[in-house]
Amino acid sequence: MFITIVLTFELYPENGHIRPYEVPFGYVFRGVLMKWLSDCKPELVHELHAHEQIRPYSINFFIYRKIPKIEFKLITYHDLISEVLLKDLISNNKSKLYMGEKCYILSQIGFERIDISQLLLSTQPVKAFSIRFVTPVYFNTSLGEYPVRFPLPSLFFGNLANIWNAINSKVAEINRDELINWINAHVYISYYKMKTVQRDIGKPEKVSGGLGSASFNVQKVNKKYYEKLLENQEYSSENFSIQEHYLDKCRWLDALCKLGQYTNVGANRTAGLGVINYYPREYFKEV
Repeated sequence: MFITIVLTFELYPENGHIRPYEVPFGYVFRGVLMKWLSDCKPELVHELHAHEQIRPYSINFFIYRKIPKIEFKLITYHDLISEVLLKDLISNNKSKLYMGEKCYILSQIGFERIDISQLLLSTQPVKAFSIRFVTPVYFNTSLGEYPVRFPLPSLFFGNLANIWNAINSKVAEINRDELINWINAHVYISYYKMKTVQRDIGKPEKVSGGLGSASFNVQKVNKKYYEKLLENQEYSSENFSIQEHYLDKCRWLDALCKLGQYTNVGANRTAGLGVINYYPREYFKEV
C-alpha cells in the first residue's frame, strides 16, 4: 500500500481583497512550505532537496476571481511532511500564513488520504484520451540546450514513469525504456490547442511552458515493433501474448495519467507547474 496525502488550505487575505499584482504563483507556496518545514524540522528540508532526486511532493493552487479566496493544495508522498505539518497545526493552532509581507487567514484545512497503489487495480486499457494542462508544462531533456514545451508522448510518459518508480516502485516497477519504445511505436497526438506562456518561478528569469490541451490516441498493434521485440529471448516463449502485452501497456497509460493528476508532470512540479486534468475518451474492450 502506498499512501498519498492531500492537504488543502483555504486562505483569505487579511485585508479582505487580493490585487491582481499580488496574486501569488506556485513558487510562493513552495517558499511558504519550506519556511514552515524549516521552522519545525530543518533536517527534513535538506532531505527534500537531495541532489538528483524526484521531489516527493507537488503543489497546486486555485485563485478565485469573484471572491478573495485562494486554495493552496499540497500533495505529498513523504510520510514526514504531512506528519510534521499536521502536528504543528494541531499543537500551535496555526491560523495565518505569510507570503512575503502579505498575510492570509487560514480558514479551513482539507485532508485526503489516497492509496496510489489502487490505481493499478482500477486501470483499464485506454485507447483515446485528452490531457488539459492547467498550468504551463515543459520538459528538461538531454537532447538539446533548451527545454521542450510540447507534451511529446515519450517525454510526457517518460517523466511520469520516473515519478512512479521513485515513489511507487515497491508496488510495481516500470521498465521505463521498454515503455518508451512501445509508446514511440503506438501513441501519437491527434489534436492539440496549446500556446506558450511565461511563468515566474522565483528566479531571475521566467520559464516558458505549454498551456492548453492535447488529445492522444493509441494505434493498433505495430507488427514491426513486436517482430523486433520477439527477437529478444525474454519475449519469445510460447506463453507470451502480444495482445495481452499490448493491453497491459494501455493500462499503464491509464495509471500514469491518473497518477499525474496528483503529482503534476514535467519540470518545476513543486512550483505548481505541470498541473493536469485527465479525460479518458475510449477504452479497449478486454479480451
